[in-house]
Amino acid sequence: MKSNEPLAACARKAGILLHPTSLAGEWGIGTLGAECAEFQDWAAEAGFTWWQILPLYPTGYGNSPYQPLCSFACNPLLISPGELHQDGLLTREETDDARHPSGSRVVWEKLLPERHGLVLRAASRALALNPPGFDDFCEKNTGWLKPWARYAALKGRNGGAPWTAWSEHGEDPGREGAHMMEQFLFQTQWNRCRERGEKNGMRLLGDLPIYTALDSADVWWNPGLFRLDGSGTPLAVAGVPPDYFSPTGQLWGNPLYDWEAHRAEGYRWWSLRLGRALELCHTVRIDHFRAFCDYWEVPAGAPTARDGAWRPGPGKAFFDSVAGNLGVRLPIVAEDLGIITPDVRKLREELGFPGMLVLQFALSDPCFDPSDVTPDTVLYTGTHDNDTTAGWSRSEGSGYDLDRVVNIALSSPADLCVFPVQDVLGLGSDARMNTPGTDRGNWSFRLAPGALCAKTAARWRRRISNAGRA
Repeated sequence: MKSNEPLAACARKAGILLHPTSLAGEWGIGTLGAECAEFQDWAAEAGFTWWQILPLYPTGYGNSPYQPLCSFACNPLLISPGELHQDGLLTREETDDARHPSGSRVVWEKLLPERHGLVLRAASRALALNPPGFDDFCEKNTGWLKPWARYAALKGRNGGAPWTAWSEHGEDPGREGAHMMEQFLFQTQWNRCRERGEKNGMRLLGDLPIYTALDSADVWWNPGLFRLDGSGTPLAVAGVPPDYFSPTGQLWGNPLYDWEAHRAEGYRWWSLRLGRALELCHTVRIDHFRAFCDYWEVPAGAPTARDGAWRPGPGKAFFDSVAGNLGVRLPIVAEDLGIITPDVRKLREELGFPGMLVLQFALSDPCFDPSDVTPDTVLYTGTHDNDTTAGWSRSEGSGYDLDRVVNIALSSPADLCVFPVQDVLGLGSDARMNTPGTDRGNWSFRLAPGALCAKTAARWRRRISNAGRA
C-alpha cells in the first residue's frame, strides 16, 4: 500500500473539489491525460494542497459515481485516448474520431457506447502485447479484478441487463482479459497523475460510498454478504429519513449489508475495499458514516424512505478489525452530516476521524458561530449535492454572498476547508453537479476551456496565504 496520511498531519490547508469527469478537454469528458496534468499544476499554483474527487468507480444507473458497478474497479471512461495513442494502442484516425468539441456538459448517451468500445479495443491490443507490470497487477488484485472482469464481460454479452436477468453465463477469456487490461491502463494513467500531484505538494482525498448498487460485481459475486432473498431481490433497502434535501427522505434503493456475515468473515471484503481505496488516494472520505453506528432500513418496495427504521451498525469493532487487517492507521474523513446523534459523534471521536461541516447548512442556523468549529473538521462551502454557493446565495436570499462565505471558511479553525471548483470560479446554479432526488441532468458538469486562468490562480493564492493556509 502506498503512503497515506491523516488530515491532522497537514493542518491549516485548503482543498479543491473537482471530479475528473468535469475537467475541460477534447474527449467529451474529462480524462487522466493532459487536462488532468494542467489542472493539477493550476491548483498547486493557486495554493491548494488537497484535491478531492468523487468515487472513481464504473458508473451504472444515472451515471452516478454513488451507484457503482463495482467497489474496486475504476471507470474506463477516464482513460485518456490521447495517452493510449501515445502508447501505440490507438491509431491517429481512432483518436481523431474520439474528439468532441469542448462543451459545458458530458453528453452521456452519446459518449458511453462510443468510448467504452474504443477503450476496450485498445485494451485488447494491449493484452496481446502483455506490457511490463500487467501480470504483477493481476496477481496483486486478483481478489477483485477477476470477478469484475467476468461481471463486465457477462453484462456486455447480456446487452447491459442487470445480473438478475442474465440468460448467458459462459466464460469469455478474451473479453475478460481485456476488461482486466482496462484496469491496468487506468492504474498506469492514475499513477502518473498521483505522482505529478505529489511533486506539486498536493494530496488526494478520495470518496467511498458506504453502499454499492444491486446491479454490481460486488453483489453478484458475494450475494451472501447482502440481505437478499433467493432470487437476488433485496429484503430491505438503504436510504435516509427526511433531511435537508427531501421532506420524504432519500430512497437510495441500495441493498443493505448482512453485517453478521461480514463479521463472521472478519470484515475481509471491507478490508479489501478500503485497502484498494487507500492505494488510489492518500485519505478517503466515507460517505454516510453514521450508518456504521446505525442505519436507516426501508422496506423493499416502499415508495419513499419516510417509513423506515433505524438498525444498529457494526460500530467501532468494524474499524478496529479493518485497521488490524490492513496494518495501518485508517486515514478517514467521516461524512457525518444529517441526523447526527451523540452516539455517532462518540464513535467518530473515539476513532479520531475528522468530521464534516457544510457552510450552506450551518449558516442557515442563527446560532451558528464559525469560531466554534473544531480543528478536526473538514469544512465545505458546499458539496457535489449542493447548489453552487453563488446560486444558493441568490435563491435562498441568505444574506451571505460568495466572497463572505469563502472568507468564513478560510478564516475558520478547521484544519482543512474545501471549495468546489464552482465556488472557486464563482459559477451559478447552472453549474451544479447533482440535485438529490432527481435522475436527469446530474453528474454532467464540465469546466469551460480556459476557466482555470492565471489571474484566478493568483487571486486564490493570495486568499489562501493570507488565511495562513499556504
